[in-house]
Amino acid sequence: MQDEFDFDQDAGIDLTPLIDVIFMLLIFFILTTTFSKPVLDIVLPASETAEQQATRLPELMIAISAEGKLFHGETELTRDALSGLLDSRKEELLNLFVDEKAPFEAFVAVVDIAKAKRGGRFVISTQSAERTGDGQ
Repeated sequence: MQDEFDFDQDAGIDLTPLIDVIFMLLIFFILTTTFSKPVLDIVLPASETAEQQATRLPELMIAISAEGKLFHGETELTRDALSGLLDSRKEELLNLFVDEKAPFEAFVAVVDIAKAKRGGRFVISTQSAERTGDGQ
């Protein structure tokens, strides 16, 4: 009676399919990272779905000027002052008024502070497209 197992053969794992899969994944990630870079400068338009708020809550209005400066009323704020203002007036809804020509980095800085202090709960005021004359 012969042995059930033939120990004379070399046991080995064929790595060719694994290498093929790794190369396919590598090609996929290389292609997706080159296409994910922004190509065009984007100008944000007026909102066509802007809505009037039905109930008026107490609001903390912060404006970002075309130069990227922060204002509360007529008072210019630094980012640290904005952070302190958000801490002191937690019950009020944060309403951002951003000039359409404001630098995007100023907008992102304010959104980062608002996200950290308010958990991302804030409103961005826009004008409707009908008011700007862009509506059809």
